[in-house]
Amino acid sequence: MDYRSFAEKYALTLNAQQEEAVRAAEDNILLLAVPGSGKTTVLVARLGYALYCRGIAPENILTMTYTVAAAADMRKRFVSLFGDELADRLAFRTINGVCARIIRQYEQSRNTTAFELLTDESRIAAMLGEICREVLNEYPADSDIKAIRTKITYVKNMCLKPEEIEELNQEIKGFPTIYRAYVDTMKRQRLMDYDDQLVYAHNILRRCPDLLAALRQRYRLICVDEAQDSSKIQHMIIQLLAGPEGSLFMVGDEDQSIYGFRAAYPKALADFARSRKNARVLLMEQNYRSTRQIVRAADSFIQQNSDRYPKHMTAVRGDGAEVKELAVNNRAGQYAYLLQAAKDCDRETAVLFRDNECALPLIDLLDRNRIPYRCRQMDISFFTSPVVRDITDIIRFALDQTDGRLFMNLYYKLNTRLSRQEAQDAVRRCPESMSVMEYLAEDFPLSGFKRKQCRALLTHMNNMLTENAGSAVYRIVKYMGYGEYLKQREMSEGKAEILRFLGNQEPSPARLLDRLEELSGMIRCHESSNSKFILSTIHSSKGLEYDRVFLMDVIDGILPSQSAAEDRALMEEERRLFYVGMTRAKNELDLFTFRQAELSSAFSAFLFPKKAEKPAAPKRGSAASIRPPSPDQALHWAARDYFPGVRVCHRQFGKGKIIAKNEDVLTIRFEQGEDRKLSLSVCLKAGSLWLDR
Repeated sequence: MDYRSFAEKYALTLNAQQEEAVRAAEDNILLLAVPGSGKTTVLVARLGYALYCRGIAPENILTMTYTVAAAADMRKRFVSLFGDELADRLAFRTINGVCARIIRQYEQSRNTTAFELLTDESRIAAMLGEICREVLNEYPADSDIKAIRTKITYVKNMCLKPEEIEELNQEIKGFPTIYRAYVDTMKRQRLMDYDDQLVYAHNILRRCPDLLAALRQRYRLICVDEAQDSSKIQHMIIQLLAGPEGSLFMVGDEDQSIYGFRAAYPKALADFARSRKNARVLLMEQNYRSTRQIVRAADSFIQQNSDRYPKHMTAVRGDGAEVKELAVNNRAGQYAYLLQAAKDCDRETAVLFRDNECALPLIDLLDRNRIPYRCRQMDISFFTSPVVRDITDIIRFALDQTDGRLFMNLYYKLNTRLSRQEAQDAVRRCPESMSVMEYLAEDFPLSGFKRKQCRALLTHMNNMLTENAGSAVYRIVKYMGYGEYLKQREMSEGKAEILRFLGNQEPSPARLLDRLEELSGMIRCHESSNSKFILSTIHSSKGLEYDRVFLMDVIDGILPSQSAAEDRALMEEERRLFYVGMTRAKNELDLFTFRQAELSSAFSAFLFPKKAEKPAAPKRGSAASIRPPSPDQALHWAARDYFPGVRVCHRQFGKGKIIAKNEDVLTIRFEQGEDRKLSLSVCLKAGSLWLDR
C-alpha cells in the first residue's frame, strides 16, 4: 500500500510537515512538535504507515511513553484509527516497563533473582525519615523528605559522580551522607526503587551483549514520545536499545522541557543529529489548539531562549481575544478576582500556578463561599514545611508559654539573643506554672540588653493573641525576629506570606491553627467534581488544554523563581514553564499583573511593555534638565562598561573575566576554573556583579 492509498483508507488529513514525519518510517528522526501540533496523531499514524506500507511486523516496533496513562492513551488512539487487529501485538510501554522486562530476561537467562522493586513510596519516605534522624539528629518534615526523594531521583538519573553528589550538600543539608545511607539500606534489604530499575537495566545492557543483541534484533523501530522529559540515563538506555543500525523516532519539544529538577535531559535532543547515523531533525510548527493572539504571544516569549532549535509556532486557527492583562493592586486582589470568576464560571477554566501553595488562599476562599472547584494533584507538604511549622509553633507557644519544649525549639529563631545554655537553664529553673517568657523578662539573671529583648518579645506574644491571625503572622516575621532568621539561612518568606493571606480570614491566631488542620484534611480528601473551574500547577497541566486560562502569581521570585535570577539555564527552564502555561489556553489567556511595586514580573513586562510617555523638552537651567537618570537608564549606562576582556567580581563566584557577551548574557571565566553564563541586567539589579578595578 502506498501513502496516498493509506491516507485515503484511514481518512488521514495531515499537513505537509506531519506527512513528512509519518513517511520517514525507518529513518533516525527527531520530530520537534510545538504545543497543539498533533504529535500524538502523527506518532500513531506513523505506526500505521510502518505496519501497512513498510511491512514492519508489529512485534518489531517498540513505542515508549512517559507515563502508564500515556501508553494506554496511545494504544487507544491506535485502535480508534486502525482497529484492534494489530494493537495487541504492538508494545506500548513506559521506559520503566521496558526496564522491568530487561531485568526479567536477565533473571531467566542467568538463573538469578534481582532485587525486589519497592513501589510503596510511604515505605521509602519512612526509611528516609529514619536515616535523616540518624544523620541530622532531627525529625524531617514531609516537605524535607519530598525534597530528598526528588534529589535522589536526580542523582541516579543524571548518573552523577561521587564528587558531584558532594556538591549537593549546599542544596540539602547532609544530603551526600543521607544518599549513601539510603543506597546501603536498600542494598542490605535487597530492594530497588524505580530509579534503580533504570540503573540496573542500563548495566545489564552494557554487560550482557547477548541480551542487548536479542533486543536490537527484535525492535527494528523504536518510537519515543515526550523525549524532552526523558532523563540522561533513559536516553542512554534508548540509544543502547536502538544501536547504531536501528531506527529511532523521537518526538518532543525542547521548549516544553520543564522537569529539570527531576533530571529531564533536553540536551540529548540537541545532540541527536550528532549521535545518530543519517539523522534528520523535522519540525511541526503549526498549532491547532490556540487562537492567533495566544500563539503569537507565546512564540514571541519563548524566542528569548537561546538553548533551542530555531523554529516558530504559527496558528492554524483564526483570531480571538487579545492576551489580557488583569491589573490588580496586590495578590489579595488577584484572589478576589478569581473568586468572582469561579462564581460566574460557565466554561472550562483553568487557574494555573507555579506551586501548590500558591492556590491555598484561593482554595480557602472557594471553600468559605461554598463554590465548587476541581484540583489536579495537590499535595499537603506546605503544612509540614519548616517555615509553617515554625510559625505555628510560635503561635502555640504564645498560647501556652509554659511549654519549655517548644521554647527550646524556638528561642534562637526569635529575638531573644540567648545562648543555648541560658535557654536550657531558664527552662529548668522556671517555676512549673509560670510563663517562660515572663520568667526571662523579670526573674532570670540576664544582661540588660537580653532582658530588654525578652520583655519586648513577651509583649509581642501577648499582643498578637489579641489581633487577627494575618496580623499575628506579620508581627512574627517582621517584628519578632523570625524574618531575620529566614534571611540568615537564605530561606524564602513565601510560605509565611501564604500563611498571612490565610490568617487574614481568621479572627485569632488560635483559629488559624484550626483552619490549617481543616485545609490539610480538605486537600488530602478532596474528591473530584464536575466543576468547570480547575486549579492546577503548570507542571500538572502539561499535555492538557482549556478554553480559558488564568496565570496567577507571575511574580519575580515565584515565577520565575529566585534561584533562576542569576543562572541562565534555570531562567530558560522558567521561561519554558511559563510558555507551557500560556499554551494550555485555547480561546482566552488572562495574566495578572500587580500595581504593588515589589510584585513586579519580568515575564509579564515582556508581554505587556509599558509605553513610555515622551517628556516635554525641559527649559535650560530648569530642575528637569538636571533630573537624575531613571533606574532603567542608569542600568543601561552601567551595562556599557561590561564587555569581553573586562575583569569583574561576583558575590558568589568570586573574581573572573568576561570572555563573551551576547546581548544581555555574559560568559565569565572565573578564577575557580569554571565558565558561567549570567544575565547582566539581573546581576546589576541585584548588586551581585561589579567591575574589578
